[in-house]
Amino acid sequence: MSDVTQARVRDVLNGITDPCSITAGVPAGMDDMGLISDIQVRDDSAGGQRVSVKFGLTDPTCMLLGSFANEARERLAALPGVTGVDVSLDHDMEWTPDMLAPHYRQRLAEHRAVQRARFLPLTPVTTGRAGDH
Repeated sequence: MSDVTQARVRDVLNGITDPCSITAGVPAGMDDMGLISDIQVRDDSAGGQRVSVKFGLTDPTCMLLGSFANEARERLAALPGVTGVDVSLDHDMEWTPDMLAPHYRQRLAEHRAVQRARFLPLTPVTTGRAGDH
């Protein structure tokens, strides 16, 4: 019997980096982003385990649905003892920033504070045109 657990599935899925987090400057995996809504691990009749995962997206117009689903399917299917993987989109999930993992939320806040300190306050740019100060 395999030792695939919900925690192990979360760990594997957290290895899939959300592109929005890369853009924000602090890369994070699917679980840290709060995108996983349901995980089921069930024994099958052949001595293996079947894994089912539902996930959401940070924005309903995200074009990476297929990429996330395929990568999740491939990574989970590679786990020893897994005989089947079902990955589906949670159409009812409405992602909000409060779904971020607390440790990731802290890292993001620290990164943003550093960025604000580097770039703010903005210095006015003069063009030499009348009315510019």
